[in-house]
Formats: sequence, structure tokens, C-alpha cells
Amino acid sequence: MPYDKVGRITYLFCLNIVDVASRYKVSIPIGAYSVKDRQGILTSKTIARALKEKYDNPECPLVWPKLLITDRGSEFKGQCEVLMMEHNVKIQKAKSKRTMGIIERYNRTLVEKLFPSQDASDLLSLHLNDRTRAWVKNLPLVVENINNSITRQIGISPVEAIEKEEVFAKPSYSRDGLIGFDEEKLSSNVLVRYLLYPGDLEGGRRRAGDLNWSPHIYHIRQSMGTKK
Repeated sequence: MPYDKVGRITYLFCLNIVDVASRYKVSIPIGAYSVKDRQGILTSKTIARALKEKYDNPECPLVWPKLLITDRGSEFKGQCEVLMMEHNVKIQKAKSKRTMGIIERYNRTLVEKLFPSQDASDLLSLHLNDRTRAWVKNLPLVVENINNSITRQIGISPVEAIEKEEVFAKPSYSRDGLIGFDEEKLSSNVLVRYLLYPGDLEGGRRRAGDLNWSPHIYHIRQSMGTKK
């Protein structure tokens, strides 16, 4: 993110969190009094403190998850791992871009809404004025707008979805081939696995010993068919 100075603090990072089930988003600006050492700002201590403040905030609908998927950055190790262990949260490192698809789409959407008139080269420029670089002030409003907008895959807004016990989502990828109308319909008491895309487990390449089906077993909750 471009530098945005608010008071004595200069913000230059934004920690984005997406609840996969509800698509509810949270964005936390991260800054410091001195920005001479960028890498020294984005540490596991900083991330752990930001996550704790957000998940422990009674006004935030997010609850401590069972699984936290992150990229391979060192800021998600150390104290961040300790914090997750304290709350019985398993950390999983993303092994492919597809694994982080939801957060990557949110990152793009957030930048587009915060800087609607600038492209990537503008955001990297050191010659932007204070007004065009400002984003921290508008961040809460933009995130609120996104959370109140209907999401295509779940058919409702994240604000509505986060309050529900169960959320049904459409598949991210269309099925390869048509489903026959006369195919036998599986009953709800059948346990199933689903086929994985090549690279879902190994970052784009499947090794000889890898499974080609989901490691977990699922109950059928709902099935649909259409006749054309």
C-alpha cells in the first residue's frame, strides 16, 4: 500500500482477513512512527497483536477459527504461531495461488475501491500527493460497503452470512461436462469425497504419491439438477 501518514503514524501495510464460509472481510492498517525499516514493521509480533485485537473485539463478528490459511511470509511464524496455539487454531501455509484465491480477489477489490482513479504504477510512485495516497481514513467505509454487498457465490451479503449457523455456497468452478438428468440421485446419508484439481495439494504439480481426492469425507446436504 502507498504510505499514508495519519498523525504521527505512517501506515504502509494492510492485513486482510476473509472468513471463507461467510466471505466476511476485515482489514487492519499497519504502520509505525518510523518507516526506515519496512521489514522491521511487518513482524510476527505485529501480526499477532493485530489478530488478537480484532478477534478479541466483541464488536467484531469474527470468532477464533479452527483453521487459519496464510501465505508463507515470516510474519505468520513466531509469535503469530504461538497465539494460534493458545486458541487451538491450526495454521496452514498456502501451497498454491488457488488456495489463496478468495483473499487475492479481495485484495484486488479493496485496491480498486480505495484508489478508483489510479493504476498500479501510480500506487508505486513516490510522487503522489497526500490526497491521492490517502487510504486509511476511507478503509472502514470501503470494507463496510463490501461486507454489505451481496456475494454471488452465497447469494447474500457477508454481514447476513456471518450471523448464520450454515451457509450454502455455489461451486467456484463449473463442472467439466453435463450432469445427466436421469442420473441416480444420491441420498443424504451417503458419505462422499470430491476430486481435487491437479496441484490443490502440491502448489501446481501433482506428485506420484499424492491423493487425487479430498482427504476429508463429507455428508451430502443438498443436490440439484436441471433439464435442458
